[in-house]
Amino acid sequence: MALSLGTHRTQVERLRGMQDAGPEAYRSRRTVLERLLDVLGRHGYQLIETPVLEPTELFLRKSGAERIAQMYAVTYRNREIALRPEHTASVLRYYVESLQTEALPLRLAYAGPVFRYERPQAGRSRQFTEVGCELLGAPGPAGDAEVIHLAAEVLDAVGIRPRIVVGHVGIVLDFLSRLPLRQRVRDWLLWSMERLRKGQPVDLEPELASLTGSGRLAGLYQELGASLRDVSGEQLERWVLAILQETGVQMAGGSRTPEEIVSGVLAKLNRSHDADDVRRSFAFVRDLAAIHGPPDEAIPALRELIERHALDPSPITQLETVLELLAAYGIERDRIELSPGMARGLHYYTGVLFEVYAADQPSLQLCGGGRYDDLAQVLGARAPLPACGFSCGLERIAEAATLSPPAAPEVTLVAPAVPEALARAAEVAEALRTAGQVVELDVRGRSTSANRRYARRRGIHRLALVHPDGEVQTEMLSGKGNDRE
Repeated sequence: MALSLGTHRTQVERLRGMQDAGPEAYRSRRTVLERLLDVLGRHGYQLIETPVLEPTELFLRKSGAERIAQMYAVTYRNREIALRPEHTASVLRYYVESLQTEALPLRLAYAGPVFRYERPQAGRSRQFTEVGCELLGAPGPAGDAEVIHLAAEVLDAVGIRPRIVVGHVGIVLDFLSRLPLRQRVRDWLLWSMERLRKGQPVDLEPELASLTGSGRLAGLYQELGASLRDVSGEQLERWVLAILQETGVQMAGGSRTPEEIVSGVLAKLNRSHDADDVRRSFAFVRDLAAIHGPPDEAIPALRELIERHALDPSPITQLETVLELLAAYGIERDRIELSPGMARGLHYYTGVLFEVYAADQPSLQLCGGGRYDDLAQVLGARAPLPACGFSCGLERIAEAATLSPPAAPEVTLVAPAVPEALARAAEVAEALRTAGQVVELDVRGRSTSANRRYARRRGIHRLALVHPDGEVQTEMLSGKGNDRE
């Protein structure tokens, strides 16, 4: 498409939600990044890099509705592609393509930009630098404790005292697996649990009709479903197919097969019990989300809830082992809270998950992660791969870090005393750079007084004037005098 450029050109502005970083902010972030990567490197994590552009499907399989809604995705030359909203799926794709024969565990780290179309607000940008790691091939609490410890240690390394909140999504997944709920209902319940955990209101009744099926035939479906409760599924399929064919319903030539049409009708009949199941499930996630606090208080409450519903008690054992290992890593128990109603909005989590906050800013979340044992096979791996990891936003950590700001390098401005000395000045500048100094060369042909003004405005303390005969006059602009070489 051709663009017409008129004579009156307006300013091209930065996109909303994106941020620029000037030299000082960039130096600060770079210093923080080096600290984070140093911690990961000392634990054996190796840096990798994955593409910024990926097939959209990579993030659709297990990302969750909220993350999908945030993606920058387009159709380009008949291919669905997206700017990556996170790294974990990309790292697992790389593993499936290239690393399945490697010895386990694999410790991989990354740092790079990600893109999410979020509402701009303080501390959130639509592009930010995500730093994190993935521990592939480490099952159970040993792996969970390592990545939680790492998330806390990277914050300690930049002067932030961490507060750790640990949960276990396996508890709610166990409860929901025992009920015949559709995936849409399960997704809504997980979304609701996360909101309830954060103290946000959720009202079930207004959502119930859309979750369980509504419309003028809903009552009829419920009556039929109740009447046919004792009829076998195979017999029901034959009856429904015969009725549809006998009444002349067109089932050929559409996007669905006759079997799919029959399955849809039967699903609506089975929804007669959905409302009760949804209410039961909502009550459970509300009770689970209400458990939050120090481990010594949260674990007894969690154990009582699990026993009341006859659920698998192994998540409690796993959490207790993680707490024991974190103590071995030197993390005090008073820095840890349990929140078993945590879901984190991503559908690939399967077990322990966690968030890390700044201890002196209770709402400032800096890191998050968890276990995702199913993701590798969802993306095509030949065998199961137990895995866990965490990520954090570099910019947010840099703002909260208490490191001394890195000093700007001392700069020498080299300038020809007269235009004819430019080549000599270039030689001097290059010799100083070779000796390890940071050097600017005057390329604007300024006068000596103009170069002094420029240097003072830029915070440059040394001016080197080069004469045609190679003589260099060094002038300290901080008022300490000058000398000739």
